[in-house]
Amino acid sequence: MIRVVRARPAALVVKCAAAVAALALTVYLVWGLRSLIVPASVGGLLAYICRPLVARLERWRIPRPLAVTLPLLVLALVALVGLNSIRAIVPNEMAMVELRVRALYALHHRYQAVMGLDPSWTRGNRLYRLAQRDIDPLVDRVSELLTLTPDERAQFVDSDQSNSRPASIGSRRIFEYERANARVLEIRARRAARAESAARSTAVATTFPEKTASSASDTIVSTWMIAPLIFLFLLADTGSIKRGLLRVVPNRLFEPALAVLADVDEALGNYVRGMFLECSLLGVTVIVLITIVGVPLRWAIAIGIFTGASNMVPYMGFAAALLSGLAYALLAENVHPILPFVTVDTFVIWVVVAVAFAELIKNVVYEPIVLGGAVKLHPIVVTLGVVGAAILFGPAGMFLAIPTITVARVLAASSARHLTAYGVI
Repeated sequence: MIRVVRARPAALVVKCAAAVAALALTVYLVWGLRSLIVPASVGGLLAYICRPLVARLERWRIPRPLAVTLPLLVLALVALVGLNSIRAIVPNEMAMVELRVRALYALHHRYQAVMGLDPSWTRGNRLYRLAQRDIDPLVDRVSELLTLTPDERAQFVDSDQSNSRPASIGSRRIFEYERANARVLEIRARRAARAESAARSTAVATTFPEKTASSASDTIVSTWMIAPLIFLFLLADTGSIKRGLLRVVPNRLFEPALAVLADVDEALGNYVRGMFLECSLLGVTVIVLITIVGVPLRWAIAIGIFTGASNMVPYMGFAAALLSGLAYALLAENVHPILPFVTVDTFVIWVVVAVAFAELIKNVVYEPIVLGGAVKLHPIVVTLGVVGAAILFGPAGMFLAIPTITVARVLAASSARHLTAYGVI
């Protein structure tokens, strides 16, 4: 009897120490490999989305390897089409220079019109007098980022001189924009007495992107290679992962653990599939609505893809659609809408209306019908979870906050319910 009593505390201490060590090792690995969290999670979530499709294909007597490969090929094709659509609108180096000139001109023109500024940029309307101290530094900062460096301006001039005459005539307006931008920047720099500091900050800002772009892209490509592997491994799994988890569970907890895993699996699957369908429908809705008001289809497709992907993070889909739609609307010079009453002057307003209407459709139709009761979380919990996860883990935390909260909530509620039902607690 004495030996048994002494053995139990020793065994308990060993188990607690092993559990603490395992938890510490898990936290260390998660933190050290945090760059793999989003790619691995995307692969796992896509596997959850495609799992019912694989089961349906198997019922049609399609071999499981082929049933697993077909969804991967479809997803790869969709990703390729999306990347090609985005690549088609990504400007080259010279087009990017022209885009920055147009964006800076649009910024100055719109800001001067809204604030009622005179040609000297010293006197404005009442709104300008109220918001001058807060908005002027922001406008100056954006202007510094968009202003061409001397090398870029020289390259722009040389490219225009080497072009044919029609191309030179077409770019004449860009040169007028650049001259207008230079005048405004000179006025604002002289008034603020900081032309030298602005030049220094611009030079510093343009020195490092070229050096870090290749290494950053290589890192992104290498980490995202894990996503299709996770996708294939999870879909090819026939229950060995679940059996491995249940093998470490004591016999008296086997049935409650099996029921808890089933509840978590169902809740996570419903959330992931519902969210994927909602994001897809929102992206298509944004594409249709902003195309109707005059956004070209190739730009509308890119904005719709960006909106649908951003909608995985709560409240980000509307912001992504609004910002990207406004960015195009502010730079657009020619508008060809389907609706006859949309003009260049009212184009920005109609883009905002289209995006707001798409968000309304999502909140009224898509979330109640498509997502349903998959996620029953209070808005405060959603907001605090997303913000807190963003502070701790950055974009990966924002992306995984709601799925993690959903799993934790279902895990806690299901564990308490089944452990009580089976008389464990």
